Amino acid sequence: MSAATDLIVRYYHALERRDIDAVLEMTHPRAHFHDFLGGGEVDGLADARDFYRRMFELAPNLDLIAVEELPDGRVRVDMQSSVHSPSGRLWSDTRQEATYAMADGLIQGIELRGPTR
Repeated sequence: MSAATDLIVRYYHALERRDIDAVLEMTHPRAHFHDFLGGGEVDGLADARDFYRRMFELAPNLDLIAVEELPDGRVRVDMQSSVHSPSGRLWSDTRQEATYAMADGLIQGIELRGPTR
């Protein structure tokens, strides 16, 4: 397993634990990606902290299906994402693809595509 794919696997484990500090340790200080939760852009660690805080409030279950390092150094992930209401009712259960751009051994960008089938 390459360093980039290892980082992504550790990132998903941190997401599962809702460990925002561990997630941010794997996030580049100049992170920049689309805020697919609320619109706009995530730019830097302060925005990333807010993004992950909001994501953890939704409490999605993200099950990693496949991880692949691309020739350009990015890492593509297939995952199953499910979100439940506070009462346990299933709101969404979707297979998605995310591609992570790396810089200095950290996650700098995220492109989310989904649903995939």
